[in-house]
Amino acid sequence: MKPIARTFALLLPFVWTGCLDRHAGGTSTETENAVVARSFLVDSVLPHADLPVDEPVVATLRLDSSLFDFSASRPDGKDLEIARMDGKAIPFEIVFWDPAASRGRLRARIDTSLRGHDARLQVRSGLSPATRFSSTAVWAGIPSARRLAWNSALVDDFESGNLLNSRLPVSSFWFLGGSLTASGSAPANSGRTGTSLHLVCSPGQCGSDRALLTATMLANSPRSFRALDSIEFWTRGSGSVWIAFESLDSVQMGRMQRGRLDSLQPRRCWTSKTLDTTWRRWSIKPSEFDDADGLSGNVGWPALRDSINYLTVLLQNGSELWIDDIRLHGIELDDLR
Repeated sequence: MKPIARTFALLLPFVWTGCLDRHAGGTSTETENAVVARSFLVDSVLPHADLPVDEPVVATLRLDSSLFDFSASRPDGKDLEIARMDGKAIPFEIVFWDPAASRGRLRARIDTSLRGHDARLQVRSGLSPATRFSSTAVWAGIPSARRLAWNSALVDDFESGNLLNSRLPVSSFWFLGGSLTASGSAPANSGRTGTSLHLVCSPGQCGSDRALLTATMLANSPRSFRALDSIEFWTRGSGSVWIAFESLDSVQMGRMQRGRLDSLQPRRCWTSKTLDTTWRRWSIKPSEFDDADGLSGNVGWPALRDSINYLTVLLQNGSELWIDDIRLHGIELDDLR
């Protein structure tokens, strides 16, 4: 039962685009589509993080209609290539590619020879269909700690000892809804070190038709989460935990910040998991969120994925919940700035 709303190698003619200049170049003898190329400064697509000097780095290209011509591109991305300006291919992967929506995200492996001043790379589309992308080639030999830093965002590990969430580019509190008698940061215990977020229900407060909830801001305006691979977190407790991504407008954000969580009815997508008394790690992919049903604002992932700014955790049919180490895989800190 869901919580009720009130409680919770072929050379082709091409079109070149670099900076603000574009020059037409004819059409191919093998395809009616022109090859389109757009150049980017390497420095503009590198992650905002401490980068190794003498080792490869993985860069992210966030593309929309203002940066790239999607009109002739294939939906499967098999006409794409990322290359140096001399035409030598660069390993890359497709995070998502949606020409119909004029949105795409690519990641490219940048070696040290491409880290010089004013170095550029080019994205080409309209090539003969082939699988040129490879995640394995992009990430080969890159330590897991760097992959986490460049390809995920820690929402909170609760080690600050309070309800201020300062791990993301925009700091926020964990806002608490309802009458919480003993909730907040607490020792994780039960075989886990450090602190966690602890929610406690009063008798009758978290029944089948009511839920206790807490929420935090992920960004100060709705952002696209299409690149999300999964949300990872740890829990223990009793009852069910609901994990919800939400889209709040300015009025709803004001109510949230004044502690009026119970009065909100945002657009959201969510799913629930049954809690264990011992710590358990969860990893939820977008495909696992409930289908849209309109109940309690649930519009489903496809309708919400381009307008997310809050994360909400709800406890139902139980007495208490511990939650720890919440991380978004596929979402980078630069997505939330």
